Amino acid sequence: MRQQFHIISRRHPSARTQRGVGLIEALVAVMLLGVSLLGLGLLQVQTLQHQRVSYSNTVAQLLSLDMAERIRANLEAIDQYDGAVTTNAPEGGCSSDCAPSGLADQDVMDWRDAIVGSTLTSGVGSVDATERLVGGAGIGVHDVSVQVQWSDPISGGVDLQTYRFEVEP
Repeated sequence: MRQQFHIISRRHPSARTQRGVGLIEALVAVMLLGVSLLGLGLLQVQTLQHQRVSYSNTVAQLLSLDMAERIRANLEAIDQYDGAVTTNAPEGGCSSDCAPSGLADQDVMDWRDAIVGSTLTSGVGSVDATERLVGGAGIGVHDVSVQVQWSDPISGGVDLQTYRFEVEP
C-alpha cells in the first residue's frame, strides 16, 4: 500500500489577511510626508508676507526720517511744512539759491517723489506742525509730526498702516 504524506503548511493562519500591509504603511508615510511639505510651504509663504510688511515699515521709517531732517535743516520755513500732504504737493520748486519757503516746497515735492518711487503701496505722507507757547515770555515752539501711510500688502490693500514720527526741531 502506498503511503500518502500530507504536507502541513507551517504558515501562520492570518498570513493571508496581512497581504499589502507594507504597501499601506508606505502610502501612509508618503501622505505624512506630503502634508509635512505642504505645511512647510505654507510657513514659507507666511514668512515672505511678514518680511514684506517688515520691509514696508522700514521704508516708511526712512522716508519719515528723511522729511524730519529736511524740516530740521529749514527751521525758518517750519510753518510752510505745516499741513503738507504728498497728494497735493506743490509742483516746481527751486534747485539752488532758494528762499526758505521755496526750499520747503521743494522738500515736499522731493518727499512726494520718494514716496511714490518707493515700494509702499498707495503711500501718502503728511506733516503737521503745531505751534505752542512755552513759558511766560510766550516763546513759540513747534510740535512737528511726520506721518507716512500706506496700504498693507497682506490684506490686499484694505488695511492702512501708519508710521508717525515726532520731530523736535
